[in-house]
Amino acid sequence: MIRLRQLMQSIDARFTHLGEKLEGKQMRFYPSLVGPILFLLMGIAGFLIMPYQVKKQEGMATTARTFPSLLLWVIVGGAILLLLQEIAKIIRKQPIQVVSLDLLTEIKAVVILALLVLYALLIPVLGFIITSILFGIGMLVFFRIRKWNYYVIVTIAALSIGLLFQVVLNVRLP
Repeated sequence: MIRLRQLMQSIDARFTHLGEKLEGKQMRFYPSLVGPILFLLMGIAGFLIMPYQVKKQEGMATTARTFPSLLLWVIVGGAILLLLQEIAKIIRKQPIQVVSLDLLTEIKAVVILALLVLYALLIPVLGFIITSILFGIGMLVFFRIRKWNYYVIVTIAALSIGLLFQVVLNVRLP
């Protein structure tokens, strides 16, 4: 129990140190430029991977590639139009939308997303119940919850839900 408390204090100290370093730091973001660039890159990537994903059928007017290709052309065309619009605003020296993001908040969101991805990757390996317990405890640690009864509640909830689905509802869980 003492080692667990020391581990929690060590993690808490690291979070505090990182939070102090990032406190008040802002990042400027231009959504009207970044969005079209991302969609343009995704559209180009779609065109590049399509030959490996969808086989070409000879002699047919409509194939398995027709609709995806049409959608990709719409995505790429729309992204180019939006980019040209924003470039025209820059040339005319008109203001473009700028959003200031709090760096600490965004890093917290990325950590939560990483925990969710890790949760999804671990379910087939460790099973639903164990992974859910670990994820719940990880989230409690991330949010600096110190009360031990919350950890017990998360563990009992994950066990109860897993057993309810497996035993009562006869649903096979990974």
